[in-house]
Amino acid sequence: MKYYYWVAWLIQIVAGTLVCAIALEAVAFFLFSPNLDENIAEQDTDIPLSIRELFGSKKAPGAIAVGVAEGNLTPKGSPTSIYSGHTDPGNFATNRGFCSWNKAQDISVQEADLRCLQALQWQSAATENQLRYLGLHPKINKKAIVMATDLWNQSNSAGPQFPFKFSLAIDKGLTGRQAYIWARVEAFRNAEQQLDASGLFGICKREPYYRQQLAQLEIDSEEWRWNCIKLDQQRRVIEIEKVFKQWSRFKRQ
Repeated sequence: MKYYYWVAWLIQIVAGTLVCAIALEAVAFFLFSPNLDENIAEQDTDIPLSIRELFGSKKAPGAIAVGVAEGNLTPKGSPTSIYSGHTDPGNFATNRGFCSWNKAQDISVQEADLRCLQALQWQSAATENQLRYLGLHPKINKKAIVMATDLWNQSNSAGPQFPFKFSLAIDKGLTGRQAYIWARVEAFRNAEQQLDASGLFGICKREPYYRQQLAQLEIDSEEWRWNCIKLDQQRRVIEIEKVFKQWSRFKRQ
C-alpha cells in the first residue's frame, strides 16, 4: 500500500512540474516583456487569468488575499502593524512585506514585495495550468487559484499539491469552504502519506489557543495533526473569503 501511495505522489509531482514549467514560460514572456501594457491590450486571452485578474499587481485581489491571510494587509489592502517586519511563528525568520517574504534577510520591504509578487504570479499561473489539466476551468475556480497560491506561499511542498487534493475533495462531494479546507490540509501529506507540517505542529504545541482547541486529542496522533493543520488553514480560508466578498462588491460598483 505504501508503494502505491508513493507512486501516486510521484505522478502528481511530475505532472505538477510539467505544468509549472509551461506556466513559467508563459509568465516570463508577459511579466518581463518591455511592452507589457501593449501585450495585455492586444493579447488579453493569452495571459493567464491568474495574472490578468488575481495577481497582476500588489493591489490585485489575489495578492491582497495572501497579504490578509498572512496578517500583513487589511481586506482593503492597507498595511497592518506587522507589514514592515515580524518574526515568523513557524520558523522564527523575519518576515517582510505583504506576503511575509523571508527567503532573504538583507532586503528592503519594497524588494520583499517585488520578489513576493513575482513568486505569486509564477505560482498562480502554475496552479491555473494544473487546474486545467484536471478538468477544472480556472474561470469558475478563481478562489481555488488564490487558495492554492496562498498555500504555496506558506509551503513550497504543499502548494503544488492543492489542485490534485481539491479535485479529490470535489469527487468526495465537498464544496465551498469545506472543499478548500480539506484540500489544504491533505496537501500537507508527504510521500509516505503522513501529514508533515513541522512549523504548524510546533505552533500547536506552544500557543495557548491551539493547545486549548486540541486538548482532547493525543499530541502527534493523526487526528491531532489533521486538526492542528485545519485550525490554521480554516483561518486562512476565512480571511481569503473576506477579500473575495469585498472584491465582488467593488466589481459591482
